Amino acid sequence: GTTRDTIDAVMERPPPTGSSDPPTIYRFVDTAGIRRKGKVEFGPEFFMVNRALRAIRRADVALLVLDATQGVAEQDCVLAQKIADDGRACVIVCNKWDAVVDKDSSTYDKSVKYFRDELPQVRWAPILFTSAATGQRVGKVYGAVDEALKAHRRRVSTAVLNEVLRDAILWQPPPARRNGAQAKIYYCNQVSTRPPTVVVFCNDPKLITDNYRRYLDRKFRESLDGFEATPIRWIYRGRRARDMRRQRAMNGQPGDGGLGTSYPFPHAM
Repeated sequence: GTTRDTIDAVMERPPPTGSSDPPTIYRFVDTAGIRRKGKVEFGPEFFMVNRALRAIRRADVALLVLDATQGVAEQDCVLAQKIADDGRACVIVCNKWDAVVDKDSSTYDKSVKYFRDELPQVRWAPILFTSAATGQRVGKVYGAVDEALKAHRRRVSTAVLNEVLRDAILWQPPPARRNGAQAKIYYCNQVSTRPPTVVVFCNDPKLITDNYRRYLDRKFRESLDGFEATPIRWIYRGRRARDMRRQRAMNGQPGDGGLGTSYPFPHAM
């Protein structure tokens, strides 16, 4: 049936055979089913939905459970956006895989592509095709949660981040606007985790188009393993090149920041 309120369940996962480690404790929170906003009436259901949305905000990892036989519904997209907006790690669990008819060797790849295309908000999330009825791949949820949590807490050094940024810019520089204005990216650094948050310093954040921001996110994920289950929060801050050079000189930092290239990046001079 449909869950009408949030329900907590504590699960204990034993350590691998022969290991002296203690068991791992997981707290799963089964949230209330969320109908379309227009159908939610003020009253008990309204508060149940609010509790469900708060549970997403508090979670370390959100498991977005979908019906593999029904595809993606409008509210699935709303929840995916909520997960991304709250910066939660995410694993997509497509249940009822056993009930998908006429499966062949291409069904899995086609299904992955379908869910990726329909849920662009969490395109980075791994997908598990499971069956609660038969137990198929249900045990893999634990490992997926562990990896998602690790990704959510991942930190990368400034030198490595800027090496990836430099390569991304050399491969595809920021596009110029119609009025001739050119975005110039100076450098970046990671300022926090849960989710990983990267600050990019540039001449004017307004000149960095949405397409180019998506391009940088994609290039970072391609170049750096370990971000498969977490959003990366990008913050663009405007600075003048002269101010950036003065700041680095005051900090006693070399012009290339150890990256083997001039500072700022060649396109930003």
